[in-house]
Order: sequence, then C-alpha cells, then structure tokens
Amino acid sequence: MKKVAIAVAGFAIFTVVLIRCDMVIGGPPVGVRIEAADQSDSTVMISWTAPSEGTPDIYLVYFKGVGEHSYTPVAETDKSSFVHNPHGVTGVYKVMARFGAKTYEAFLKPSTVPVYTDSVILAELNASGNSGYGWSASSGRASTYSMLEEASADYVDLYITDFVQGLSGPVYSIASPDYGPTDPGDSVPTAAWHVTGFTEGLQYEQGLLPSYDETVYLDYQEITTVPYVLAVTPRMAIMQW
Repeated sequence: MKKVAIAVAGFAIFTVVLIRCDMVIGGPPVGVRIEAADQSDSTVMISWTAPSEGTPDIYLVYFKGVGEHSYTPVAETDKSSFVHNPHGVTGVYKVMARFGAKTYEAFLKPSTVPVYTDSVILAELNASGNSGYGWSASSGRASTYSMLEEASADYVDLYITDFVQGLSGPVYSIASPDYGPTDPGDSVPTAAWHVTGFTEGLQYEQGLLPSYDETVYLDYQEITTVPYVLAVTPRMAIMQW
C-alpha cells in the first residue's frame, strides 16, 4: 500500500510540472506615445516600452481614424517603434504584445485628433486677470494661468504683453513665458518658465504646420490682425486669436 501511494503522488507532481512548463507569461507594452516622425510633416511615430514580463513574439499596431468604428491593423513588428503615414487622417492608436497565442493590449491609446478648447479671455500682463495660457500634456486641453505666480511656470506656454509698463499698448504680442521675468511689465517672478516659439500669422487653421526652424518659430509675435492664427512649438498647437 505504501509503494502504491508514493507512486501516485509522484505521478501527480510530475503532471503539474509539465503544465507549468507549457505556460507562456506575457504582458502589455507600456508608455505608448506618439510624436511627429522625421520622414515628413504628415507621418506619425508610435513608440513604446517592452512589457516587464519580457520580450513578446511580436508587437501589433492598430489605427482607428476619425469616423471609423473599428481599429485597422497597420503593422506587425519586433521593434519598439513604428512610423505610420495616416494620409492626412487623424485618429487613435493602440499597441498590443503577442506572447504565443495570447495578446496583451497597452493601457494608453494616444490620439492625433485635435482637441478644441473653448474661447477664453487673456489679460495683458499688467491688467487684472490671467495673462498666461498653456496646454495640458496629458489631455491636450488648455487653461489660463497667472503670470504672477511661480507655480504657474510648469503650465504656461505663452502670455500676452505690450512689452511696456502699464497695459495701454497699442501693440500687443504673444510671447514665450521665459521672457516674463525680464518683461518691462516687471511683475513675473524668476522661475523655470517654458521656452516657446511662434510662427508669423498663418492663412488658415487646417493647413500643415511649418517645419521647425529657429528662423521660423520666434520667441514672440505681434498680434497684427484679429483673428490671428499661428503655430506654437514645442507642443505644435495651433491657435486662433
């Protein structure tokens, strides 16, 4: 009886070990992000970090354009990035990692769909009210901020000024926040303000943004017409005044 019991126990343990050896443990890619690709102004680079569980057999990249109801596969790659040409269509990307027969979808699904922020009122630097304006890196939406507070430095991408004491103008400009502490308005505290560049006025909102060049994106632009459309970098947002 003892010999039979030992044999059965040994067989059971051996079976469990075999099942564990056949299992493939996987996980999703992390840190999925998008940015303009170097190939052209209309291509998108999608990149990500490998799962903590290890390197998958393959990554799957999908795209869902605006107005579409389902994702379309655009790439299978063993790399950690892929350049996609959406041919002018904006949409949402998702990335999956395949381990064996299982796929694991990344939590983040970055989007190229423009985000619209309702009209706001910005004050001149020396006027009452917020003169700073900036976009959220996570949501893409914008808010106004006070240029009088050091805590605003991490959020402001531009501000309104006439570059003189007071607020009477007559010429008003959109300026890079790092100008603030030396602005003749003399009210912005020293802090790590963003460095931003602006193009001259653009003809319309829906056109391609100019490629980045220090001679094209300047640290301030006079508002010469109303409305005034221009491109802003580093976040390459488009604005109308």
